[in-house]
Amino acid sequence: MIVIGAIAGYAIGSMPTAVWIARLSGIDLLQDGSGNPGANNARRLGGLRLAAAVLFVEMAKGALAVAAGSTLAGDAGAVAAGFGAVAGNVYNIWYGFRGGKGLGIAAGVILTIWPVGLVILLATIALGAIITRSSGKATLITLVVAMIASLAWWLADWDNAWGLPAGHLPAATIAITSIITPKHLNDARADSEKTPV
Repeated sequence: MIVIGAIAGYAIGSMPTAVWIARLSGIDLLQDGSGNPGANNARRLGGLRLAAAVLFVEMAKGALAVAAGSTLAGDAGAVAAGFGAVAGNVYNIWYGFRGGKGLGIAAGVILTIWPVGLVILLATIALGAIITRSSGKATLITLVVAMIASLAWWLADWDNAWGLPAGHLPAATIAITSIITPKHLNDARADSEKTPV
């Protein structure tokens, strides 16, 4: 049932909702701007309102995937489905296994399995962006913090509000990080090339 949870998560994560929402505004995220079907490209092309709509739906998909996985196979199923959802977003079958950068849907997964962690990670990415002036570098810093913080949560067995038991958090964060890191490494390299030496 854990495998079925992962497959269900992938199916939910791969739904091309960002493209559908943008098309309602006459925008093709796959053809215009950066060509990335995510909230950042939606912001560039359609403004904050479109970006917020895309982000909200991506987060909802992440939360829905976790709920589906939990129903199918308990806590382990929730982790598997969350991983599957992020994989479906980044390696999307409907886009020829290309897709978004995974942050929006990952935020929905983290909100559902580790709500306090999401607050920590949002603060980290905001501070990282201010310091580095690079979204790619800020994201990479945040991914490292996510893994360290999840290990700390597990070792200390801290309370996790409505999320999963602390013992599941390291596996979830490492799985999600493994999927989205390559995309953000590329962004960080591109940002470095733009920065004058």
